[in-house]
Amino acid sequence: MGGNHQISKNITIYHGTSESNFKPRFGAGRDYHDYGNGFYSTEDIESAKEWASQGQLNSGYVYEYELDISDLNILNLDAPKMLAWVSILMSHRRSKRIRGAALERCNKMIERYGIDVGGYDLIRGFRADDSYFQFTLDFMTDTITLENLMKSLVAGNLGFQVCVKSEKAYQRLGKCTNIIHVSGADYERYHNRYLTKDFEARKLAKDYSDEPQVGQLLSDILKEDAG
Repeated sequence: MGGNHQISKNITIYHGTSESNFKPRFGAGRDYHDYGNGFYSTEDIESAKEWASQGQLNSGYVYEYELDISDLNILNLDAPKMLAWVSILMSHRRSKRIRGAALERCNKMIERYGIDVGGYDLIRGFRADDSYFQFTLDFMTDTITLENLMKSLVAGNLGFQVCVKSEKAYQRLGKCTNIIHVSGADYERYHNRYLTKDFEARKLAKDYSDEPQVGQLLSDILKEDAG
């Protein structure tokens, strides 16, 4: 048998939304999301149901897709790449809280640890909704250490998100294979679960900022790496 054959490797991803007629479109995302413009999804269907149940419409939808990732350029932002994850996040999402010395630290961190995501087809990494973004801001202001930042993300159990970035990856999505309508008692259950996680995240942020900080603050890391 002649020729080389690329073996496909498929993953199943889910997108939760309130839209009843959703279709992912290349270039339709927003630049200020965690990893910039892209189609955000998750490999965890339970998380997608929570995403679909955030509002007050009592109705949400989870769209299921198969994605062939066999030859895609993938950036995995797991725990060992925490500084890269924070840098990418802060390069897309800013806050009025970040000013003065904190802004200077933030800019130095992005310059030193940031990764240009433009060359990647797909990004996998922690999800940072508004409540968990608080942890990142606390890290910028030297309120919590890198170790506590990692602990907070794991303890929050938000899981990982998958961001489809490139046109090549979008073309691999194909048609939606399944649509799950989240409504009635299911909607209420997932909506309450989302609210509970949000409440617990804000409480966790206060607890971590109040306790003695063990590990490295961002200012310490920047000084150490500057040599």
